[in-house]
Amino acid sequence: MKQVFVTMAALTLSGAVMADSPASIVSNANQQWNQALNQGKLNELVALYETDATVSPGNGSLLEGHEAIRNLFSGFIDNGVHNHQIETVDIIAADKQITQIGYWQAEGVDAEQQPVSFGGVLVTVLEQNEAGEWQLQSHVWNAAP
Repeated sequence: MKQVFVTMAALTLSGAVMADSPASIVSNANQQWNQALNQGKLNELVALYETDATVSPGNGSLLEGHEAIRNLFSGFIDNGVHNHQIETVDIIAADKQITQIGYWQAEGVDAEQQPVSFGGVLVTVLEQNEAGEWQLQSHVWNAAP
């Protein structure tokens, strides 16, 4: 019995040590987000958000929920936004919440269909749900002039 307890304790501790770091969780979330947008996979992009997530796209509005998020990013994809990238500057983690502060950039076309690059600052809040998955609860960004 003692050996079983020691084995179980060792497995539990090794699992705790192997848990993903906040930096790797953020990196994975960013990779999934960029890939979904860049490949035009709207359903995959929306699924990265909690059902009651909020998004503020830098225009003073606050959008809430999957339908509003779907409508916003559908417009981005339809208008050719691509090559989206995120550079993390800081990560703040507590319990089941991770906040990321960083820069974003992307490419697209202007009204005359000429290539343009744009970017700005972003803040994302990831929360771990009951299933242990990390999803976006809040996503706020601005665009540099």
